[in-house]
Formats: sequence, C-alpha cells, structure tokens
Amino acid sequence: MYNKSDNISGHGGSINSPFQIVRLLVLTALVVVFVSAARAQTASTVLTNAGVIEMHKSGLGPDIILSSIESSVCKFNVTATGLVALKKSGVDDLVIKAMMDKQAGKTATAAAPATAAAKPEKKEPVAKKPEGPALSLLNHVYYSPSAAEPRALEKMVAGIRTKQGPFGASILFQVEGAKSALRLTADDNAVFAMNTGSEVLPELVLYKLKVVRGKREVATMKAGTFSGVKTGEDVITLDISKLGNGIFRITPSKKLLPGEYFFTGKPSTGSTSADAFAFAID
Repeated sequence: MYNKSDNISGHGGSINSPFQIVRLLVLTALVVVFVSAARAQTASTVLTNAGVIEMHKSGLGPDIILSSIESSVCKFNVTATGLVALKKSGVDDLVIKAMMDKQAGKTATAAAPATAAAKPEKKEPVAKKPEGPALSLLNHVYYSPSAAEPRALEKMVAGIRTKQGPFGASILFQVEGAKSALRLTADDNAVFAMNTGSEVLPELVLYKLKVVRGKREVATMKAGTFSGVKTGEDVITLDISKLGNGIFRITPSKKLLPGEYFFTGKPSTGSTSADAFAFAID
C-alpha cells in the first residue's frame, strides 16, 4: 500500500502526489487523442477509387485528376471488379492506367503527356457518322440505309382538309400529285434518319396514302354516326433511336408494302397545313 508520503518512481523521475498522477493520466489521454486524430486525418487524405470517381463526376478533366494522383497518397482497387466499376463510371482510360501504375509503385507523370495526344479521341463521338449519313438539312427526313448515301425525301406541304359525308366526316392530310418523285423498291432496307440539331426526339408520324383524283391523302380522324371516332387507321408505328449529335435513326416497325407514303409532324393548333416528307415503295 502506498500512502501520501510514498513515491512512485519511474525513468522520468518520481510522482509524489495524486495530483501528479491525474495530470499524467490527462497527458496520456491527450497524446492518444492527438495520435488518433493525426491517423484519421492521414486516412482522409488517401485518394481512393471513390475519390477519383467523384472528381470525374464533378467535371474535372483527366489532366487535373492525373496531377492529383501524382501528388497524393493513394490506395486504389485495381482488381477486375475495381477497374470495371471505374469504367462504368466513365473514368478516362488514361486515368485508370495512371491508377494502376500508382498502385504498382510507378509514377503517374508518364501518363500525363499522353492526355494531350488523346484529346482528339474525345471528339470521336462528335465526328462519328451514324451509319455513314451526312445530314446537312435540319429537321428533314432522309432515306438512309447503312450501305448507301442518304437521300433527302421529297418535302411538301400537306394541307389539312375536312371531308363531309352523309353519315360522318373525316379530317385529311392531302398533298398535290399522284406520285412521289423519290421511289424505292420493296427490297430496299427502309431505314430513315433526321438531324434535329438537338437532343429532343423528333415527333413524326408515318402514313400510308391513298391516291384520290390525282392527289395523295390520308384520313387522320374519322367521325361516323354509327362507328364513332376513329384515328390512326393508316398510321405506321416507328422505332426512333438516338445516334448522337442530334441525329436519329427512324425505322418503320413493319415492312412497307408498295404504295405512296409520307412522314409528317404534329401540326400546331389552328394551323391549316404541315410539312410532309414523301416517298414511294414500288
């Protein structure tokens, strides 16, 4: 047993009172806290896969991310799982390569100059042509098979007409002339394209037309006394997919039979006409 007069000796001297014991315990606790904080701060500055992905998603370019990799303490997951996750997140290949080099103990500086050389590759999606077409006319439908140069469809003005009958009425789209100047064969690959100049999907409808008194027409709506209202009877549904840079591929959902056709957009409220892009299948 120790009493108030007892000494506690150590390599650094002696402790003669409970006050000194308390002070020693406090100092020990402060050291532990300081070391833990320092370790936590060091851990928080370690650059990981998540940090690289976050920098990429925030819009930082590959050059900046490469510099950060070069100057930081890094701990990357460059296993197959880690690399796939980086790629799915859109991280540049040069950055991924620098991460692998860093994890292997190599410097990232060698990858930095390659960034400038790789910049033209970034423009590849912009320069890439969708199946070869060069669609110079905006908001114009082209016949665009993959193995041939695109051909602009015949642009016309489709008038909106009303036809009255004894038991009902019809609203028609009607264009002049019995035949389109652009004629395709039934064996042709009926694929079309449009350059809208934006990311908005084109609002197009494809109609099969009837020739009546030297004009091509289609009923967009029929209202009958006994049959009620009918729409879309001569509409052919379309599959529209984005090719990039405002260009869209337009594919009819079924084989087009011989006859006259045109694409048209949705007419604005109160309008008496709409643009139409005509062609024919022989």
